[in-house]
Amino acid sequence: MDDGIRPKGAAGDGLALLDAAASRLLAISNPHQLIDALFGLASDALGLDVYVHYSLRDEQLVLTGAGGLSPAHRQERARLTLEGSICGCVARDRAAMHAAEIHRSDDPRLDFLRRAGLRHYTCHPLMADGRLLGVLGFGRREARPFSPEELVVLQTLTRYVAIAQERLRVETALIESERRLNAVLNNATVAIFVMDDRQHCSFMNAAAERLTGYRFEEVQGRPLHDVIHHTHPDGTHFPIEDCAIDRAFPENNQQQGEEVFVRPDGGFYPVAFTASPIRDETSHTIGTIIEVRDIAEQKRNEETRDLLMREVDHRARNALAVVQSIVRLTRAPDIEAFQENVLGRVSALARAQGSLAAERWEGGRTRDVVEGELATVGRGGQYEVLGDDWVLAPAEVQPLGMIVHELATNAAKYGALSAEAGCVRVRLSVGPRGRRLDWSESGGPAVAPPPRHGFGSRLIGQLVRQLNAEVSTRWEASGLNVTLDLPAL
Repeated sequence: MDDGIRPKGAAGDGLALLDAAASRLLAISNPHQLIDALFGLASDALGLDVYVHYSLRDEQLVLTGAGGLSPAHRQERARLTLEGSICGCVARDRAAMHAAEIHRSDDPRLDFLRRAGLRHYTCHPLMADGRLLGVLGFGRREARPFSPEELVVLQTLTRYVAIAQERLRVETALIESERRLNAVLNNATVAIFVMDDRQHCSFMNAAAERLTGYRFEEVQGRPLHDVIHHTHPDGTHFPIEDCAIDRAFPENNQQQGEEVFVRPDGGFYPVAFTASPIRDETSHTIGTIIEVRDIAEQKRNEETRDLLMREVDHRARNALAVVQSIVRLTRAPDIEAFQENVLGRVSALARAQGSLAAERWEGGRTRDVVEGELATVGRGGQYEVLGDDWVLAPAEVQPLGMIVHELATNAAKYGALSAEAGCVRVRLSVGPRGRRLDWSESGGPAVAPPPRHGFGSRLIGQLVRQLNAEVSTRWEASGLNVTLDLPAL
């Protein structure tokens, strides 16, 4: 060995041995190499022939390493109780024991050592923070016993091993803890940033990289504010001293709220954040952890909801105004007829509102509106809707529904739908100048223009103007024909 250590038996080189052992143990990262490395040094320096390393498991000693013993001897001493052997007694009492001139002793605890050919043996407990990790034993087959100095060196080496084992245990636990933490953080959907005591970014998870568009390597060691929070949406500079997120560190207090971050391409996006100080064991603030969530979709949903609420309020007011007009202007010879007329028109209004709601107040389909009204007064086979369906804007659904209701009700009372063989055909078409609805009745009684315009005709006129549409009515021998032209969307 070339560690500055003279051949075996040189107790004066104990310090050199301890120095070499400490260096070797500090460099080892594999727990199973610890004792082998130590034995390789100490066997040459101290004339060791045997070592055994036992770990404490479930109140038993389990052989985890040995040198200088035959496989049969290792198998024989694979497990020990905490009494009946020197190693067991050392573990039980947590105190070192030494045996000299073993071949002359009749102590039954030394039987195995005699069979292994050992003449001198020393065993020491492996202790870390008051916990027993196991024991470490060393033996010689030669006549020279261990000197007091050598026993001190071996005791010190045992302590080194215990410290190294504990270090490796802690390091392994930290690595595993960090692995689990990184797995949790990198699988989290919320963006997480960690700032150090200078408010420079020291960590960001995968969600933070996706949110910001920056890789951690681009942000590491820089103030997060300078990277993604430096500008107001109006283009003006955003001073860091005005930033609520960065106030969590100097004020030593959690901050929550909403802010607007800047993308690498200069675009802006709203976020919700929670910034909390990180404190050490003395409650001194040493950094900040920041949780950030993209709320762009939430903001869009809120805007859509607010718009929808305003739209519903507006349409509800319009519907009530229409109902008031229906009640005030409807004429009938008796109360029963009045109720029937009002109920029919209000029901048509309700169906239009239902059609709008089914389409999330985004409009409607003309075919659905027309068929819905005809189905309330006609029998199957008495009507058909032909042609190309076309889209209605939200503001067009209610007026068109009311117009079709008036036409369908008139057909049921006086026109084609009042006769067994009568039929109503509605043809939808879309042309370069707009959208067209052709209403054609046939097979009903003879019709003629009415002598005066009733409420239904006046209502249709008002609704046509509301649609910015044009209407033409033809009273032909075969029945009523109406053409409604709406502008293109």
